[in-house]
Amino acid sequence: MPTLSNPRNDAIDVESTLKSLGFETVMAQVAAEALGTDYKKMRVIHGQTDRIENGIGAHASRATVMTASATHVAALKVREKALSVAAELLQSPAETLDIVNGEVVIAGRKSGPSVSLGKVAEALGPSSKLRGDREPGLSADGWFYTDHQVYPYGNHIAVVKVDPDTGGVKVLRYIVSYDIGRALNPMLVKGQIAGGFAQGLGGALLEEFTYNERGDPLSTTFADYLLPTVRETPEIDVLLREDYTSPLNPLGIKGAGESGVTGVGAAIASAIDEAIGVPGAVTQLPVTPQRLKRILSAHR
Repeated sequence: MPTLSNPRNDAIDVESTLKSLGFETVMAQVAAEALGTDYKKMRVIHGQTDRIENGIGAHASRATVMTASATHVAALKVREKALSVAAELLQSPAETLDIVNGEVVIAGRKSGPSVSLGKVAEALGPSSKLRGDREPGLSADGWFYTDHQVYPYGNHIAVVKVDPDTGGVKVLRYIVSYDIGRALNPMLVKGQIAGGFAQGLGGALLEEFTYNERGDPLSTTFADYLLPTVRETPEIDVLLREDYTSPLNPLGIKGAGESGVTGVGAAIASAIDEAIGVPGAVTQLPVTPQRLKRILSAHR
């Protein structure tokens, strides 16, 4: 069985490390929930081409939806196999058994006979007489496929302040509300949405690739390519809803990867339009002070 571990590559960047750790935590939670164990004892091994024959990598909103569903399927197979063997060890029908804290017990009883998953795994050894005609090892493969991706839906609300003299825009408050079906780890989802908002804020007000007439890039340093800092990034209010689980996967989850970034530019642009009283004024991002000054001058 897998257990949670830290990435082994010390040179990996901070963003990838945090994303990796969050993903590992969620996969460990999914497996542990099905197996009746502590997720802290799970070790997640990342996909490698010599381990997994099929796969197209992680992108868009598929990482948690697809991998967690496959993990869930595999963990349920392991659970079923464990209960089948434990039924013989405990001389009790499999349907009367449960797994609690890594121990197979008789469901509903506070005390009584039990057997650990470790002992069950030993009983499935290649030379074990208890294995019978079962495949050796307490393990299973899980496969999940869907014809259609699942996406969340929600709202972005921005409150901004415009300085008509400088063309500067300050985001005073930002609210994101999304229904993601089921939040496997609400704290991680909120963190992902907050990070997506910071990325969207940069695209809405600061970040831009510029070139000269010969096509040479002008945004070659962070002095030219501006990124939002803590000073420009307000605290974000995130409201997660789990009103409607998805019927397209066994966990009922929806992708949440894009929910923090996709609506930011439109929400801030609309707030600027409202603040200056000119509907549809903003037609290009980022809304730099220079662009906003030109908009204001044209409508004075």
